[in-house]
Amino acid sequence: MGEIAAADEALPGRVLLIDDHPLVLSGLGGLLQGCCAHVATAKRLEDAARLIEHESPFGLVLLDINLGRQNGLTLLEHPPANLSKKVILLSGVTEQEWIMQGFALGAHAFITKSIEVDEMLVALKAVLLKARLPNSGWIWVSEKREPVDARQVFPKHTVLTLKEREVFAQLRQGKLDKQIAEELGLSVHTVRVHVRAIKRKRGNTRRFEQDS
Repeated sequence: MGEIAAADEALPGRVLLIDDHPLVLSGLGGLLQGCCAHVATAKRLEDAARLIEHESPFGLVLLDINLGRQNGLTLLEHPPANLSKKVILLSGVTEQEWIMQGFALGAHAFITKSIEVDEMLVALKAVLLKARLPNSGWIWVSEKREPVDARQVFPKHTVLTLKEREVFAQLRQGKLDKQIAEELGLSVHTVRVHVRAIKRKRGNTRRFEQDS
């Protein structure tokens, strides 16, 4: 109870929770209601953007990465006016590429949904007390009960650059090198250089049919 009480003090008064799962919205939303003056929820990015633009500023935004057919990171790519500087990725998606892309777009921290309910408020407080990390972000590590710099969580030799992450995202959609080059405004040669770097860092992906 002491840890949760301390967490209450660190949380802002207005929080926006963006998630497409009703159980998360009701469960976590209810948990936050007990320590925040106002908790708004949204299932879709359009609804979230409308709330951010037309309501009083939110001190914290909790953003799921996987919103059904939508990618939550789109909110950070095209941020609405008054978007909070404290955006925490709260998601079941734990893949390095998405997390690091979120940090590159301005997310402050990442907390996995798999943690216990009574740990959630403690984790939120802990990451909110941390200063913003340049070119990185905080990841809550349950085993240590503390936030850790993502650069310490993900081995350096496996971390993709921003451009490699963009290419990797296209690869996972099954696109060929020429298609990726057109999509990202790169030469086919440059795309293939990135593909080789991705294979070296992360191993083969499911799509490595080269387009000749």
